[in-house]
Amino acid sequence: MSDVHYFPRYSQKENMVTNNTLLLFNRLYQNSPHKFTLFINSILEKDGEELNTTVNFRQQERSRSGRVADGIISQDSFKVVIETKLYGQQHINQIIGHWDAFEKEDNQVFLWINKEPITKDYYHEIIDHLVDYNNKNGTKISFVSTTFKEICYTFREILQEYDIEMQTLIEDYEKFCNESGIIDNKDNKVRVVLTGSTFDENVKHKLYFHPQERGYQNTRYIGLYRSKAIQAIGEISNIIDVKYDEKSDDFVSYKDITGRSNQDIKDRIKEVTKESKNKYGYPAEEERRFFVVEDFYKTNYKKMSKGGLAGVRYLDLSEIKDYREDMNAMEIAALLDGKEWGIK
Repeated sequence: MSDVHYFPRYSQKENMVTNNTLLLFNRLYQNSPHKFTLFINSILEKDGEELNTTVNFRQQERSRSGRVADGIISQDSFKVVIETKLYGQQHINQIIGHWDAFEKEDNQVFLWINKEPITKDYYHEIIDHLVDYNNKNGTKISFVSTTFKEICYTFREILQEYDIEMQTLIEDYEKFCNESGIIDNKDNKVRVVLTGSTFDENVKHKLYFHPQERGYQNTRYIGLYRSKAIQAIGEISNIIDVKYDEKSDDFVSYKDITGRSNQDIKDRIKEVTKESKNKYGYPAEEERRFFVVEDFYKTNYKKMSKGGLAGVRYLDLSEIKDYREDMNAMEIAALLDGKEWGIK
């Protein structure tokens, strides 16, 4: 017998995700307006926003005219405009158009929900446009970003053990998100890359690089592959876009994508750039993206299927027996050491 779902699975994907997310919010509000207030403010908290979504009941309150009403029922004026994005698309003009939905609410929040956390550059681009928009239109819209994964986590945090119906609800929503591929599972993934002859340099300098224009999925770990095995694993601490000038021995451009560089990292990047040209003929002037780790830990996770590794592969650690999310890179390397993967 098929499971009964709270959330529909069959519709145009982005509309379906938006509909199901709003349905989740609505069901929580219907169940407990107080818990909904805790939930929405937990999402907004990191951005300094706070909404009062409850209805207030007061009696014998004096108005500005001096008259005392027998009773008053009131609610703060607010509007939250939600934009869901599934794949990190960046359409600033579309976002600006959504701000026209606001009118004269006391609290105005534009909530951007995505699979992955918003990038630093795109966040600042939105904020710059939002400041101009507010100044021109007399609005006071604030911007908040979150992820589907964070929504699931925050929803669970405000529930009690006895909230059986809401526990079942969030379980189905999280399952829907996983089935739709909109929960970022990067913390449990290893990006496995071909290294071959450069393996020793990668381990020595604690980094891996490829051309900037090459795409990649965000993962917490990177694995170095050679001779039909993953032979080293490290946790990514920094991602950096670099263009190096050989004549001046300096960087033409240097941009931290994640993390914050120090002089040691810059020196390692320079050294591996020179080595890769002298030993393997890689062009030093190429625009590159560097993935820096704290350390690489040796392992031997053997590929048993025929043939080598055809390009990049993503290893989901949650599918590995005895893996725990609290493991570090050294423990993961030890867990995989001597194990086999692939079809024999």
